[in-house]
Amino acid sequence: MLILTMLLSACGEQRREAEPNVIDDKFRNWYEVFVYSYYDSDGDRIGDLAGLTEKLDYISSLGMNGIWLMPIMPSPSYHKYDVTDYYDIDEQYGTLGDFSAMLEKAHSLGIDVIIDLVLNHTSNEHPWFQSAKADENSEYRDWYNWTDSPQDGYAKAGDSYYECRFVHTMPDLNLDNPEVRAEIGRILEFWLIDMDVDGFRLDAVTSYYTGNLEKNVEFLSWLGETARSIKPDCYIVGEAWTDLYEIADYCEADIDSFFLFPTAQKGGYIEEILGPDVKEPGTSYGNVTKLLEQRLPEDTIPAPFLSNHDTARAASVLGPDVEKQKMAAGLLAMMRGGTYVYYGDEIGMLGSATDPDKRLGMLWTTLSEVTHCPPGTTVATYTQPSVTEQLEDPDSLLNYYAAAMRLRNENPEIARGTSEVIDSGEGDVCVIRRTWNGESCVIVINPSRNEHSLDAQALGLSDLWLTGELCAAGGELSFTGKTLELPAYSIAILRA
Repeated sequence: MLILTMLLSACGEQRREAEPNVIDDKFRNWYEVFVYSYYDSDGDRIGDLAGLTEKLDYISSLGMNGIWLMPIMPSPSYHKYDVTDYYDIDEQYGTLGDFSAMLEKAHSLGIDVIIDLVLNHTSNEHPWFQSAKADENSEYRDWYNWTDSPQDGYAKAGDSYYECRFVHTMPDLNLDNPEVRAEIGRILEFWLIDMDVDGFRLDAVTSYYTGNLEKNVEFLSWLGETARSIKPDCYIVGEAWTDLYEIADYCEADIDSFFLFPTAQKGGYIEEILGPDVKEPGTSYGNVTKLLEQRLPEDTIPAPFLSNHDTARAASVLGPDVEKQKMAAGLLAMMRGGTYVYYGDEIGMLGSATDPDKRLGMLWTTLSEVTHCPPGTTVATYTQPSVTEQLEDPDSLLNYYAAAMRLRNENPEIARGTSEVIDSGEGDVCVIRRTWNGESCVIVINPSRNEHSLDAQALGLSDLWLTGELCAAGGELSFTGKTLELPAYSIAILRA
């Protein structure tokens, strides 16, 4: 290593290799998986847990050390957000034994696994609701919210009406009922202790008590405290699909993370920065960095992402330009917190019209091996090469994602640190010093289509070394200590 460093220095390059420095904490590179559409192990063209287990090495090779599983509990729907049994695995996906085998292998690879926990509502086929609907004197009657007269967000059952804010097949639970909360505590204990999961993704937290932020925060805090009393190091992230300012209010709840919806989707921070209307994208990225740290509490772990199962896929939002898709992944990778990547985004999969269109089967090799389209799919188009093809192409989108996640693993300050945005003198270029645990790295980002040359001495960077880089549009990035040459769509990591 010393010889290599001396040779590079002699050639005018101030560069050295970085080593992985993965920290075993809650700041992880998360990968969202829809088991139904991921990988089929038994030939029925529906993904399953055994298939996911086969692909864990692939997920690990991407630099991911966390997996979020969309709902896996028994359910009458393909998406499984309407649970009929909180203590089992849907038979389409396998068994509790299959889940344990998957989890054991994931943990052996250093991958944490969190599962979707849907508590706002159950399925209308859940035995609790079947009993509550059939008998006003049922012990489960007060587990749901009832009224004697029609109201918005309620559906008729017999002579009464039950709350169902999403659809009539998803009756809302009465989360004020102490018996319901006690049951939730048992559900948490089953998955955290008996099954050894690492935490939960909480669905639709703004709908627990519709329109009542204070009560939603109270329930989330109770849930977080209850979960930590069972497993102190468990991780919980909530889905609050709203703007940054209300997300900041939700961060008062005693859980770890909330998804940063403002970074995602069309019109989100990252898409806007790479769009035609932003004239100084570097300055804009620096401003977003400062805004997030100003608005979000210091002890919150932000959860930024580009797309998920409910939003248009990243490639559909960003367009067919693969270089732009790469740069978006790079901007995501340089954000604080625990980043989330939706399965298939790393190979440029498309999907936007309907929810099923956004949840198509993963293209591993050929279309003949892709899982069945989810019911209701309207468009199933694959325009980018398969995983197999992209793994063999060093310039592929997939390999860019892996390189971006590797930079996060080599530089733990990126995810965990506090930021100092340095004026680069160029509106196209953003310079951020990220500091954590007494160590710093400097992130230099050129999210523009222009090449730039920075005076490293003037910026106080001349004593640093180039230890990592991403070049989404090709070109050569070089650092002499005096000058940092940045090609279009590039990122450099500098360290002492």
